[in-house]
Amino acid sequence: MRSATSAPKRCVVGALLVTALLLAPHAQAQDQWRWSITPYMWATDISEDLILDGQVVGGGDTEFNDLADKIVTSMQLHFEGIKDRWGVFADVSHVDLRDSQTGEQGLGRLEADIKETATEAGLIFRPGGSSGRLDLLVGVRILSIIEKYRLELGQIVGPFELRVDDDYLDALIGARWLIPFSDRWAVSLRGDVSAGGTDYTWTAQGLLAWRFGKYRNSAVFAGYQYRELKYTKADVLEDHKTLSGPGLGLRIGF
Repeated sequence: MRSATSAPKRCVVGALLVTALLLAPHAQAQDQWRWSITPYMWATDISEDLILDGQVVGGGDTEFNDLADKIVTSMQLHFEGIKDRWGVFADVSHVDLRDSQTGEQGLGRLEADIKETATEAGLIFRPGGSSGRLDLLVGVRILSIIEKYRLELGQIVGPFELRVDDDYLDALIGARWLIPFSDRWAVSLRGDVSAGGTDYTWTAQGLLAWRFGKYRNSAVFAGYQYRELKYTKADVLEDHKTLSGPGLGLRIGF
């Protein structure tokens, strides 16, 4: 399991986040940076294959309507600031899922508690400067997964408990393109890929935004995102997963 290395991996992202926060007061004083914070939500469908020794041994498809009943907590938040050609960004997406199933005639009970957190942090480079429409992204992505399973077979046998605690640190590169077609309306396209801790993770995203505020750096947006990733659980079980669905968000600029 990779949990022994989780602390240094989180320190990498923590250092980038602290750098961004330390820059903020100076940036505002100079009135040259533009900052934003964005709460958002994706209504995600999940398709998953669990592979052992080249054979699919589990998984399945879960629609968001079924997934919503199992969500205990969920949080998605994006933060970024940019000045002329350079900027910083950070993103946290966390979900806590709990489910239980009872066997036929009440024989046996399985309880599952799954926490997944994807954290991104890095730098933005805008070749065209403050008026540019293309952003290049470079940074890191950490996927943290904690899974707890409890199996009860009755008062005589069990309970049996299993815990999986893995962290995956990836290097990330990507690009984002803003396409304005009026003063307030714009389309934003983003793609990225990361690898290292995971075998690979790639994301494609499209957003339609209605922009407002003095600098048009606030917006209400809706869009669609597709993400595919492959990684190894507990060093033995391959997990090939796709997440896709529509989303909504509110970018608050300051």
